Amino acid sequence: MTQETIQIHDQVYTLYTHYQHQEKLRLEFNRMTQEFWAFDFENYYQSGFWDDDTCILYSLFVGDSIASHATVSLFEYEGKTLIQLGTVMTGLPYRNKGLSRFLMERILRDFEGKHAGIFLFANETVLDFYPKFGLLPVPESEHFFNVETTDSVPKLTRRQLNLDHPDDLKLFENRVENAVSNSRFTPRNKGLTFFYCYAYPEMGFKNSVYFVEAFNSVVIAQIEEDVLYITAIFTPEEMNVKQLTGAFTDFSFKEVVLGFTPKETAKAHARGYKEDDLQLFVSPELHALFANNPLRVPLLSHT
Repeated sequence: MTQETIQIHDQVYTLYTHYQHQEKLRLEFNRMTQEFWAFDFENYYQSGFWDDDTCILYSLFVGDSIASHATVSLFEYEGKTLIQLGTVMTGLPYRNKGLSRFLMERILRDFEGKHAGIFLFANETVLDFYPKFGLLPVPESEHFFNVETTDSVPKLTRRQLNLDHPDDLKLFENRVENAVSNSRFTPRNKGLTFFYCYAYPEMGFKNSVYFVEAFNSVVIAQIEEDVLYITAIFTPEEMNVKQLTGAFTDFSFKEVVLGFTPKETAKAHARGYKEDDLQLFVSPELHALFANNPLRVPLLSHT
């Protein structure tokens, strides 16, 4: 943990970082996160998958109360480091006092020269804020297949993993750690995968983890009405995602929608995608990648 006294205008704050192991501070952070976003990080912390080096809290406190916060998530991408900023929030009594600006500037300074790009999602209320720091809005695209393109795929067997069982949890962890990239944009953060798929069943993914033995692979998939959503795949070698749809042919679906951008897009369709009111912003290093290609940030990489 780091601790530093900061004065912004006429108010003195304490800046804490890397403090998740300090229970009193962590619970206050959880309180604010619950208030703003209707979830908290306690299950994540207790799960043991919160990596101190890849999920870093930056919070300004006044006494025992948190005033403003941003989370830095670090991702491995093609041998380099990407940064995503998330859970940005400021308490009502502390708004319009420059606290979010201070945190942004501090984070950018702390990581200057240590990353290959920054990305974040912003809601409609702050679309004018992030361009002040050189971040640019870019579109996202969602890839999908019509069901007839999967009709000839050989049938496969699947087994739903019970991540409360140590053997299944270990299998899933092994597949995540040793997976190759099947996506055109694959920022890797193991802890975040377990945030979604293990620590928080209410996110809807913990009961959607399947092992496909024929390919020694794990698929995160859900059926909603007549759509098969394949959120992520973890495979030991590159493969066409359509091959894995053969594990779900006992369901009836008309469309396969992917939560990532597949490397093989020849028979896939792309359409504009936007999650709720969120706009993706990227730093100049990533702008051409998104501006010139139909990409999306993988669903399990969102913060």
